[in-house]
Amino acid sequence: AFRLQDLRTLFLVVFLTTFGFSIFTQFLQVYLIQKFSFTQTRIGDYFAYIGLWIAFTQGFVTRRLTKKIAPQKVLNIILFVLAASLAVILFPSSVYMLYMVTPFVALSQGIFAPNIQTLVSNQAGENAQGEILGINQSVQSLAQAMPPIVAGFIVSIDMHLPIITASVFTFAAGMVFVLFYRRHTTSNS
Repeated sequence: AFRLQDLRTLFLVVFLTTFGFSIFTQFLQVYLIQKFSFTQTRIGDYFAYIGLWIAFTQGFVTRRLTKKIAPQKVLNIILFVLAASLAVILFPSSVYMLYMVTPFVALSQGIFAPNIQTLVSNQAGENAQGEILGINQSVQSLAQAMPPIVAGFIVSIDMHLPIITASVFTFAAGMVFVLFYRRHTTSNS
């Protein structure tokens, strides 16, 4: 994946964001149990709530957004919104407030995913679409496989660290995108 010069930056952004978001989703349950005494049922309800917001975002918000704003411009902002949204999850002291800030995570993730996919797809030639999208999926799979190893250790230090780590990796993805993707596309035009 990283030998493909035209896609290297996008694959790195995909890896960092997927890694961060996977840490968040895989260890959020620990946080919810320790901070809010969530049961399995409440955790399931909470993830269903996130899922509804993501479905709403991808069904309505993203469709309208992509008609008006290019994916690169969307990603210049949404990665930082996602990073901030992940960090904000640490601040609510009540379940009610947690449910109030959660849509920002779902909205930003729901906007990120199709826009990065569009850029990856557009960067691939017509004859390489399947190969490039397959490589992109492999990068995502690798990023999803690593969080239990890393976050399993850091959650034993502090229950907040997986969420902080998720936010940091997502912020790093935003920085990589803003600093290197723009430079890459500008130099080729």
